[in-house]
Amino acid sequence: MAGKEGWLARASRMLDLPGDVVAGLPRIELIGSGELRMEQHRGILAYGPEEIHISGGKLVIRVRGSGLELRAMDPTQLLITGQITAVELG
Repeated sequence: MAGKEGWLARASRMLDLPGDVVAGLPRIELIGSGELRMEQHRGILAYGPEEIHISGGKLVIRVRGSGLELRAMDPTQLLITGQITAVELG
């Protein structure tokens, strides 16, 4: 219906939560070129010192660089450190 607010937007507003959290989308925070934090991940797809692929549900996040290391991970968030040269969404 034209002019009507979507249910995710309404839920986000009513619960005072960011839209990405309500929609289950990944949230990525890059701190300099040495640390990447991600919330709402769905697991690691590929892992190596130069490239890490992470499932974000509908997205695959590719972290490229050197000396990459998965420093911490739990069911909803993860931390990658190393020299990060690129983050690609696909």
